[in-house]
Amino acid sequence: MDQGVFRPVGGSVRDGKTFLRSFDAKRMEVAAAEGRTWLESNPDHLDHAVLLFDGYYNLPNRKVDALCAEIVDYAQPRQNLRVALPYRPVTSAAGLAIYRLKVILENEADMNGETAQILGQTLMDGFEAYSEGFDIWKQHQDESI
Repeated sequence: MDQGVFRPVGGSVRDGKTFLRSFDAKRMEVAAAEGRTWLESNPDHLDHAVLLFDGYYNLPNRKVDALCAEIVDYAQPRQNLRVALPYRPVTSAAGLAIYRLKVILENEADMNGETAQILGQTLMDGFEAYSEGFDIWKQHQDESI
């Protein structure tokens, strides 16, 4: 992970308005912990929020760099979702690769096939809406992981 390049960011919605918040600390782990505290406590009384940070995704035989997102819908009942977008850093000898999105479930029984398909399509629609970023993703997409 390239320390200092990407700081944890919180995005949120309240009353239809979007807000961004950066979490800065000398150590990435501290900034991510501050972001998680903000997400968990919801001090701004948000409708929805997401915390995006650089981390790792655990494969069976190794860990890989990943952009991680923790997503919360604060409506009752509150719903949480965690996703990771594993990648190979641009600084690696083989260059940038962006792997398949991973949905991280606390309990695999929480999601059936139909729900997973709807969620996957919704996430992809959101990614495609950010056309510049999605173009980079498509250029460097690697389905091997």
